[in-house]
Amino acid sequence: MAALCVAAVLLAGNSGFAFRSGVEEHQMNRLARYAQQRRLACLELGLLWEADDQERQYKPGTSAATNATVGPISGFIMDVTENEFGHAEGQCHAANASYRELVADY
Repeated sequence: MAALCVAAVLLAGNSGFAFRSGVEEHQMNRLARYAQQRRLACLELGLLWEADDQERQYKPGTSAATNATVGPISGFIMDVTENEFGHAEGQCHAANASYRELVADY
């Protein structure tokens, strides 16, 4: 009887560990998918901004020191500032990001 109780306790403990492992694996997979989605969206946003900037160069005036928001693509947007040398500096973030999340990205 004692051996049966010990076996039951061990099986219950192992099933709890397996359950927690499964939950953590699911959470990690979800975070990995989100990171991949963000990376791809940010790459597309950068390409979209470059295409828009090329088009602006043919119009009168300059785009230096201008601010632009590109997107959304897959729920992400990019805030871009162009310096006087024509180089872009951008921050890609979720379109519905809170202020705290925006500050944490920098």
